[in-house]
Amino acid sequence: MGDVLKGIPIGVSDFGVLIKNGGYFVDKSLFIKEIIDDFSTVKLITRPRRFGKTLNLSMLKYYFEKTEEDNSILFRELKIWQAGERYTKEQGKYPVVAITLKDVKFDSYSNCLEKIKSIMAEEFKRHKYLLESDKIDTFDKKIFEQIVNEEASEVKISESISFLTRLLYLHYREQAIVLIDEYDTPINYGFLQGYYEKIINFMKIFLGSALKDNSSLKMGVITGIYRVAKESIFSGLNNLYTSSVISEAYSDKFGFTENEVEELLKYYKIEHKINEVKSWYNGYIFGRNSVIYNPWSIISYAKDKYFQPYWVNTSSNDLIAEILHKTDAGVKKQLEALIEGKAVPNVIINSDINFRSIIGAKLLDGGILWNFLIVSGYLKVVDVRLKDDGDFICNVKIPNKEILKLYKDIILQWFNPGGMPSGMIPEMLECLTDGKIKKFEESFKYLVSKTFSSFDVGRNAAENFYHAFVLGLLVNLEGKYRVLSSRESGNGRPDIIIIPEDKSKKGVVMEFKIAEKEGSESLKQAVEAGLKQIEEKNYADGLRNSGIKKVIKVSIAFLGKEVGVGYNEAEFDTVKRE
Repeated sequence: MGDVLKGIPIGVSDFGVLIKNGGYFVDKSLFIKEIIDDFSTVKLITRPRRFGKTLNLSMLKYYFEKTEEDNSILFRELKIWQAGERYTKEQGKYPVVAITLKDVKFDSYSNCLEKIKSIMAEEFKRHKYLLESDKIDTFDKKIFEQIVNEEASEVKISESISFLTRLLYLHYREQAIVLIDEYDTPINYGFLQGYYEKIINFMKIFLGSALKDNSSLKMGVITGIYRVAKESIFSGLNNLYTSSVISEAYSDKFGFTENEVEELLKYYKIEHKINEVKSWYNGYIFGRNSVIYNPWSIISYAKDKYFQPYWVNTSSNDLIAEILHKTDAGVKKQLEALIEGKAVPNVIINSDINFRSIIGAKLLDGGILWNFLIVSGYLKVVDVRLKDDGDFICNVKIPNKEILKLYKDIILQWFNPGGMPSGMIPEMLECLTDGKIKKFEESFKYLVSKTFSSFDVGRNAAENFYHAFVLGLLVNLEGKYRVLSSRESGNGRPDIIIIPEDKSKKGVVMEFKIAEKEGSESLKQAVEAGLKQIEEKNYADGLRNSGIKKVIKVSIAFLGKEVGVGYNEAEFDTVKRE
């Protein structure tokens, strides 16, 4: 009978529960050592969602908190226990305030505040022994009971963390450690639901009173996805250190390193899948050199044993979609490059996210979008350089297959905000590649009519706007076709070439044109010009050289929301081979 393997802890974010129940734990306990060695009073650590932030903060709570139960037993088999007495003596030494705001996702400020009241009530209940302390006066005990009973005012709640640390210090004569998980969730929802200014003003006091000039505070550790602009939240907080995805500090403590993944796969006897695992879930770069795997996807794959986008399906992408909807055609062209595996160059990294710059803006430059995508885990940074003016600059790329799948979905939502009938886009693309161009044209015109109104294309939209739109649709062909954009073929660069992996199937060459003036005749002339260009410049030669015998030549002309489509088919007597 074989050994019983440890359970795979999907969704387990309580460190104590994980260890006590014998779940598989990737040992990140040296995170504790780094926290102790970091002399900054407040640490803000920003990482993408589901990269281990909640579990790591739970581990800190079990390590540092003074409790009746001896929690050192949880750590005796971990790396931190071999780090030396300087670190082990800190175990079980401090009172701890620990809250998570990850579920504060509401459509109104009043509901948001009620949830925060409930969270603070639960944390105060954890410390209900303070009501029996002879070191705390009756006035403070009365406020304590108001918070526990969810009867306290907004002002009292905004100062509740600071208040609790003061009471803990009075009782223990030991400064408190404050742990706040996903601090930015209510801010994100405040932005999306229209109560941003109210939640910002609340969080300024909620965090500021706890973390700034608080003599009862030993240390604060805060996690989130974004660093909300300093002037908005962390104004005047001079004792704050921020670790972002480009920071060296804690770079290997969130997400799995390659060695950790190899050990996990070996333990579950699936190490022979390492190369596929890399292509699907690898590719994140934290700090300068730390290559990181998505932990949620890794443990999900270890359980299910098949490849699919696990991480991208765990949450909505509303915030990213909101940003995408406010970007211009130039950004769409850059997204096209990303989908092709290229990099967007020379992106200035700004770890501060300023929501105020988005509110009310009709269009945003790509810099804001790229920074949102970097810190959210949708892009990776490569080739980080320091400019003379002190800014960090980098190139950005899509990290892996899982995120490429996400771009397919997001881009389709972007180009199709009103929603298309289920299955319509795949069917439309199948008509294109099968040569059923009239049916393709019918569906494509419908899609354009439902989509382009949201972008106000007018009569002056550039060709690259439509080019990027079509390319975004074609990502659905991945696996069965290679889609090349503006690559040399024949005597020029056709807009798009679609090469089937099965050489017996038809290839497609596409050319786009903008009609010069209004009217069906102008559209027809533009279509004919596109077909003529395909023929005269022998654009189909690239398909022939790839071993494709049958070719569909498609010209699409645009005039705002109006579309014209024309096509020819050809068959080569002989084909060349790559």
